[in-house]
Amino acid sequence: MTQAPPPAHETGPYLEPLRQAIRAGLARLPAPLAEFVLFGLKQAWACLFGAIMLAMLLITKAVWQPDWVVHRYDALFVMALAIQGLFLVYKLESLEEAKVIFVYHLVGTAMEVFKTAMGSWVYPEEALIRIGGVPLFSGFMYACVGSYMARAIRIFDMRFT
Repeated sequence: MTQAPPPAHETGPYLEPLRQAIRAGLARLPAPLAEFVLFGLKQAWACLFGAIMLAMLLITKAVWQPDWVVHRYDALFVMALAIQGLFLVYKLESLEEAKVIFVYHLVGTAMEVFKTAMGSWVYPEEALIRIGGVPLFSGFMYACVGSYMARAIRIFDMRFT
């Protein structure tokens, strides 16, 4: 009876050489230190979407001009969609993970609509892509949490019973 080959690692085909190189480099460290470094790298990898979103928020805040043709909030929404699309194309995220992220986006947007309607805060900049006073990029801030959770569950190979 032949054994089935081990399943392909979940880093996706484009990152497998990098994953193997990191593993080889960590093999030179004492085991506890290697595991600690690997844990940190996995956490950072799980935070990838959130880190990119944070970087986009900070960079656009620093460089965006009010007289530009596209509103900053609309550009952030389009950039977030593009990142999600690229994650799917390059297999950095699975379709199931994208579904989780979409649910977080919907729930987050609904919460923002409620909170702004109650007067908790307002979004000070203009946006064409919005629901009420809530620009749709804001739902992606909640989706960052969903992305982290879905990616961490996969990366750490968590199982729930």
